[in-house]
Amino acid sequence: MTIPQRRLGLVFTLVGPPGVGKNALMNAVLKRIPDLKQFPTATTRGMRSNEQHGREHLFVTRPEFQALIDSDALIEWQVVHDELYGMPRATVEAAIAGEHDLIADIEVLGATYLRSLYPDNTVLIFIQPPSVNELKKRMAKRGETPEEIAKRLRRVDMEMQYAPLCDYLITNTKLREASKILYGIVLAERSRRALLNLRVERDLPRHKFTYSATVIPVHGQEVLGRDGSPPFPTIQLTHGEAPHDAALRAIRQTLDIIPSPDLLAQGQLSQPFILPLALTSTEQAHHEQFIFVYLYYLPERIEPPEGWRWLPYQQAELSPAVRDIIHSRHHELLTEHPV
Repeated sequence: MTIPQRRLGLVFTLVGPPGVGKNALMNAVLKRIPDLKQFPTATTRGMRSNEQHGREHLFVTRPEFQALIDSDALIEWQVVHDELYGMPRATVEAAIAGEHDLIADIEVLGATYLRSLYPDNTVLIFIQPPSVNELKKRMAKRGETPEEIAKRLRRVDMEMQYAPLCDYLITNTKLREASKILYGIVLAERSRRALLNLRVERDLPRHKFTYSATVIPVHGQEVLGRDGSPPFPTIQLTHGEAPHDAALRAIRQTLDIIPSPDLLAQGQLSQPFILPLALTSTEQAHHEQFIFVYLYYLPERIEPPEGWRWLPYQQAELSPAVRDIIHSRHHELLTEHPV
């Protein structure tokens, strides 16, 4: 779908650790803004007592979710705490094209990909707790078991690293005050949209560029990828960030390891940045996106995270140039260190 130059519908995306109060904030704002609608994401988890099918989520079975994947009906999907979550493509694109605004609680990696696809229509709002101890108390108050709390807390560090990459940050100390801030953000973004659309009407330029880094984890003749999209760790560059630093950040957040710059292909540091393997671009009516592509050579074959798997590089969705480099690199390593 090509979004026209006018800034149309907006997707206000709340991200942050579980138990931080995203749903409570969202419901408070939905009561104050009648034409703001909740974006129901698809999930395989059970429906809670305070939820309705088609409002918070589309509650589906695993076979039904797989059918959505197979028909390319999901923009993106993730495995979170052993359950599947995904964003229906038709819902998002119909809202954007119809100039309707949505608000949703979306998992961190899913929010990243949503922003990469619709950078002009996605507003990222990070909700953080006053402290991790307070977060534990809120989870316990929700009735979660110590085992469930420990499992969720393992993701907190990764999710908190995402806060600086968002458009807004709200600390949910008191629900009433935090909801006022969220309400103000929605009104401010709508006002900004009106101004940008006025510029379009008067033939003033709105064209902009966005930059992302994709990194392909490699070990031997295998690459580590995921069945969903994007197939490899991809992240948007922050202001002033070098592409190779973004690639290393994507590896750290995806694989939960401390990456080393000298493991990026081809291992040559050329100040002020490591040259990417490739640079691709996608031009749309409202922006042009540049993607820096890197290879990252893992010294060990690690256990894949949930939703990821190792596969021979010949079977992965790679360009011929990338395949040739992986093949050549593997041949060099065998020559240097014969089995």
